[in-house]
Amino acid sequence: MSKRIQVIKCPQCGSTKIEEIKPEHYRCKSCSSEFFLDNDDITIHHRYETPGLEQILGKGTKAILAAIVGITVFVFVAIMGGFSHTGTQHNDTTPTVDTSTAKENEIFRIEKIVPFAGKEGRAVVAVFGMLSTGDYQTQSQSYVMRLYDVEKQEQLSDLTLPVDKLDNVSYKLFEDGTLNILINKNKWFELDRTTYALREVTLYKNISALRDGFATIEFIGKDDSDGFKIMTNLGKERYYLPIINKVYTQRQYFNATAEALPNPVIRTAFNFSHPTHDYPEEPIQLIKYTQYWQVGYPHDDYWSFGWCRDFGEKAGISFGNAGSKKAFISTFGRKQARLIKYSDFTPGAHYFSPTVLWFDNNELLIRYKPTAAPDAVYIYQLLDSKTARRKWSIQAPSDFKDGYIEPVVKVAQGFLIVDYNTAWLLGNNGETHSLQIFN
Repeated sequence: MSKRIQVIKCPQCGSTKIEEIKPEHYRCKSCSSEFFLDNDDITIHHRYETPGLEQILGKGTKAILAAIVGITVFVFVAIMGGFSHTGTQHNDTTPTVDTSTAKENEIFRIEKIVPFAGKEGRAVVAVFGMLSTGDYQTQSQSYVMRLYDVEKQEQLSDLTLPVDKLDNVSYKLFEDGTLNILINKNKWFELDRTTYALREVTLYKNISALRDGFATIEFIGKDDSDGFKIMTNLGKERYYLPIINKVYTQRQYFNATAEALPNPVIRTAFNFSHPTHDYPEEPIQLIKYTQYWQVGYPHDDYWSFGWCRDFGEKAGISFGNAGSKKAFISTFGRKQARLIKYSDFTPGAHYFSPTVLWFDNNELLIRYKPTAAPDAVYIYQLLDSKTARRKWSIQAPSDFKDGYIEPVVKVAQGFLIVDYNTAWLLGNNGETHSLQIFN
């Protein structure tokens, strides 16, 4: 059968721009469709192909596109990485230790800071707390004591405590120089201020009244005797004074606090008077006094200076003022204090919320507010113990929260003052040497 095609048109787009690629097979130059002729029935078959990228774009254009795609991917990854990093920062909680010194996945929660004068009188603190390591799936806990040199702000040691909890830590430096630590009210330790070793004390087991051990142990009081109030495992309350190695019942102890001492010395001390209900508008005074004293023997703080109605040796409850006289210390207080004499050390001075922080035969450190205003700031003042001459007066650094502070420690560099999470080293000249915060 003869072929009668005179003009071949593209069956896809109708273009007559056709090229023959092989016998009876053609390609449209406009749309790139390929087709061929069926000789038997003159049927036209075609195949459409989408033009390739190389047909549409030149090599230069492709290079530009590739660069654009690459830059886009890089920017996207960088932005997503930044979002991921920022999200991690916002999810973190406030750390309980300085992250510059903390190990990875370590949290240290403070229970107590104990200040003391270490080797060569240096300012040292023992920080007791709970150490948590690892993530939430593998977290482990231990109870530790970490020692720090406050001036150098460096860690000296790290000791794991032999306890299974850490609910309560208290301490007291006895007059014989021993630093006693009580943990959980059932373990008694001594911290060596030279070697920094922590040793559990068991000498009480050699005392018949305490041989059964103690259910609880605590210090008698901050300004009371250097000793312990103990509840034995047999339920008996005892007062133990280790310096003189004596055990008292409660009644025996309170009677002993006012008894004459066997070999007393005359001690000079300082204290502030207290406002009283009897004479509430009398000013607070800084008192210098002398008393009979013997290291290690019973004494208590159940007395104070402050204007009162004194009924002398009378016992019992009194009504009205009959039989009383106005006194700066009661007859009972004089006996309990073993008082010899006293005087107003700074006549005419005004003090509010005052405290005697530390004293010796040469100097006296006090803290007070200058006015009765609730927001008045504490003043720290150093006086000459003999003449009352003021050496300097300062305020605490702004980062030091000085509502409650631990007993002040005299160190070679000055005074070590500690609150619940900060150690402040105040120089002998009244200038701050160091401030270390344990968050």
